[in-house]
Amino acid sequence: MNIAESGTGIQDFSVEPIEGPLGAEIRGIDLRTINQATFDRLHQLWQHHLLLLFRGQTITPEDLVTLVKRFGTPVSSSNLHQRDLKERTANALFNLPPEVTVVTNLRENGEPVGILGDGELSWHLDFSFKERPTAARMLVAIQVPPVEKGGNTMFLNACAAFDALPEALKQRISGKTIKQGNIVDTAMKLRPGASLDEDIRTTPGPSHPIIATHPLTGSNILFLGRRHAAYVNGLTLEDSEALLNELWAHCTQPRFTYEHRWREGDVLVWDNHATLHRRDAFDSQERRILYAAQVEGTRPVEAPDALCRPPHPRARVAA
Repeated sequence: MNIAESGTGIQDFSVEPIEGPLGAEIRGIDLRTINQATFDRLHQLWQHHLLLLFRGQTITPEDLVTLVKRFGTPVSSSNLHQRDLKERTANALFNLPPEVTVVTNLRENGEPVGILGDGELSWHLDFSFKERPTAARMLVAIQVPPVEKGGNTMFLNACAAFDALPEALKQRISGKTIKQGNIVDTAMKLRPGASLDEDIRTTPGPSHPIIATHPLTGSNILFLGRRHAAYVNGLTLEDSEALLNELWAHCTQPRFTYEHRWREGDVLVWDNHATLHRRDAFDSQERRILYAAQVEGTRPVEAPDALCRPPHPRARVAA
């Protein structure tokens, strides 16, 4: 069933902010039946909280495509990687539209049918190795292991992390950029054709400002992307590594993070520019199937007045 319009006013629902630096649970709403006015309100809440959680949803892959189109132009993971990935065979296996990617540890004939398996995933911003990383990103929990079997996902508020930086460090990183090389994935597996011996200073990849100003909220983001295959342009390798280590140690403090414990029927929608996320490993004997979708983003930029801008509304919670 496609998401249907239901009336013209904002439909009733409740908002329960998640305790911590980001996120809110939206209760009493069916994502298949939201109208435009309701979505507009949800979009405002998404900008404020950076992550929205909807539990107990029963949306189909087609519903997911309709939902993601409300946030912008859908883009498939395969297109973002610009290569034919055999692990996308789950789309044919489950008869899914191309906008949907399957995050799963399932195998067929000994080969993975989806992406990211059952191992730990390091902190990252999805597709930071692209000139325009994706904006809204969403996951739908189709089948997940019991909580005690692992597979929880952690999110962090990169706006709050920036706002909590010492002023001297903000001044130091203003105007600097980080090159993001596409050498390893978030499971620390080598990309096809890549080598760990490559010099990151000459490896192809986009450069993004360390301070990125959000195009919708105007808040500043500590835009780190991912730790591995990263280089602060213009510095020596040693100085680049030292600065990145300092920024990552600050950013990944527990006070900036929220741990999500999955239930079947969960739908998570997060701001991929303003957050980072990682995943715990889980029992390989357990089945885990999530559907993912995302929309095109914009090229990160640092506003000329970035250092004078007020903190993000959820930054106070992380203080």
